[in-house]
Amino acid sequence: MKKNNEPLVLIMAGGKGERFWPKSTESKPKQLQKIYSNKTLLEETIDRAKTLTSIENIFIGCNNDLKKAIQKELKIKDKQFIVEPFGRNTAPIVALSSLILEEKFPDRVHVVLSADHYISPISEFKKNLQKAIELAKEGYLVTCGVVPTRPEIGYGYIQKGDAINEYGYKVLKFHEKPDISKALEYVKKGFYWNSGIFIWKGKRILEEFEKNAPDILNPLKESYQSQKKLKMAFETIPELPIDIAIMEKAEQIAVVESSFVWDDVGSWLSLERIYLKDANIVDDKNNIRLLSKKANFVGYDSFNNILSTESEKLYALLGIDNMVIVETDKVLFVAKKDKLNDIKNMLKLLKENPTLHKYIK
Repeated sequence: MKKNNEPLVLIMAGGKGERFWPKSTESKPKQLQKIYSNKTLLEETIDRAKTLTSIENIFIGCNNDLKKAIQKELKIKDKQFIVEPFGRNTAPIVALSSLILEEKFPDRVHVVLSADHYISPISEFKKNLQKAIELAKEGYLVTCGVVPTRPEIGYGYIQKGDAINEYGYKVLKFHEKPDISKALEYVKKGFYWNSGIFIWKGKRILEEFEKNAPDILNPLKESYQSQKKLKMAFETIPELPIDIAIMEKAEQIAVVESSFVWDDVGSWLSLERIYLKDANIVDDKNNIRLLSKKANFVGYDSFNNILSTESEKLYALLGIDNMVIVETDKVLFVAKKDKLNDIKNMLKLLKENPTLHKYIK
């Protein structure tokens, strides 16, 4: 494939990763942390993108502070960043990148990835995305649908319709995050999880923004070449995910069933799904031990805990079940697993306290 015909990849890397605090902080959020391998989440995503295109065709979407943090970690050129003034969910950064990339590289396929996914094996990812790219060339807006392994209330769902070909289906309907009874129903009916991976031609997605989200696109059209004007535009445009702004309203939507294992690495609990029964990480009592090389662990009558450390201590658990214990150089965080959904409320308290705010920076 010639480089001037290769797809362009946008990696959305602007998230705060608050549910992975205290490992994830404002200055170094989870996409710049090593969560499930010896590479950061962003590096893992770049490696996946490189199976689809050349490195010069890969672009990072984030704000200016995160751009600086990323460039401290990785050698990525300025011209490979799509810089948003601040986060406004996913629709604005997709619209902004589409404008910029379609102007520079007209009539190319765009692949949109998130920087915080777990995907394995990479060979299946490549195979599935190549199929999706072919559908995108035909004018479809394409997403990857993941076969559910459980009724999950934290994900959106995709209801497939008629087959387009041997691997692609028309999307009948997108369904927002359900309650548990709806999630059970969706799984039984064969709905997919919405992976948040999108593939389309730049021209096509801009047409759909024109039709379905002009209140996002038009202010960006008039401002994207000036950072000062762009900041003013971002303050006025709707804060919407791409699913709601475009995908639920657009025409010619297709889904490709994914054959790879997928997780959105949303919180500490995602580690239970990623590591499963890896004997190097998970002991016979289902304790997940993410230890520094010189740390040690002993557990007695302690089950189903997640422990993440950066020190060289012995960590001894006695009679402790279903807890998350995370130690960084500044913070010791201990939480019940069933209370992790309240972590953002706790971080809000830290933000409001001038003395404690430093622990989330």
